[in-house]
Amino acid sequence: MKIAIFGSGGVGGYFGGLLAHAGHDVTFIARGDHLKAIQENGLQVFSINGDFRIHPAQATDDPHQIGGVDYVIVAVKHYHLAEIAPQIRPLLGMNTTVVPLLNGVDAHEILIQALGREPVVGGLCSLMAMIESPGVIRQPSKLQRVVVGELDRRKSERVEKIVQAWNEAGVEAIHADDILVALWAKLLFIASFGGVASLARANIGEIMTCQPARELYIEAMREIQALAHAQAIELDADIIEKTIAFSENFEPTTTSSMQRDVAAGNQFELEAFSGKIVRLGKELGVHTPTHQAIYALLLPAMNRARH
Repeated sequence: MKIAIFGSGGVGGYFGGLLAHAGHDVTFIARGDHLKAIQENGLQVFSINGDFRIHPAQATDDPHQIGGVDYVIVAVKHYHLAEIAPQIRPLLGMNTTVVPLLNGVDAHEILIQALGREPVVGGLCSLMAMIESPGVIRQPSKLQRVVVGELDRRKSERVEKIVQAWNEAGVEAIHADDILVALWAKLLFIASFGGVASLARANIGEIMTCQPARELYIEAMREIQALAHAQAIELDADIIEKTIAFSENFEPTTTSSMQRDVAAGNQFELEAFSGKIVRLGKELGVHTPTHQAIYALLLPAMNRARH
């Protein structure tokens, strides 16, 4: 299969690298020193699941040089998506499928606005990976999960093909029965943990063992559950209990990626998390006081990072 990876950081570099390592025709879209290093020295991946190197690696910063592909894997940060989405158009052929692997629940909506409905499916991933240095991806956790599904909940050959390709490359890849449920289940965890951890400057062990922080984490999840229900997206009735159990099984020193970005003064995905929850809450008449507080208290840091 011919595949373009739009955004070749931790997520795109790792999942795209596995597809290239498995023999697929993969081109990485990157920029700056990372692009130059990939072009000159290939892409090196150091992973607890097995190291590998793609050399030579196909890489560019110009989608026009690639042309139409079978799949575009979109793995930029959510706050860059609206800006880069129109740049995907040169990659679209007659039967191209666009797979977003971003945080949040509305990446597919932003892509549809730019590209039309037909090429876009829903997707998400669970992965800890980052650019260690230009041309080098570090992936320190065994977790490497991708979920892909049609937005109308039907099963399709185009989703099955990319899921099978990732499975054959060693990824836990799932053809979702309902991708919207999967997206909201992830948001329930990542936005609640990310928001509370960023404000508390605490790891997951500290949050789970501090009763007031634990209760705030649960309240944040309840608001997202209510928002999903208001849109007829039926999460499991025990989703919060499952997420608490999931949280308690983490290494206690685990921190959220948003928390690390806040601490470093980097941009972070506040608008895709609590910002989205607050806006949807107002639109649907669902009260979201916990996420309103998270949003208000983190927005000054976000504004500083933007400038």
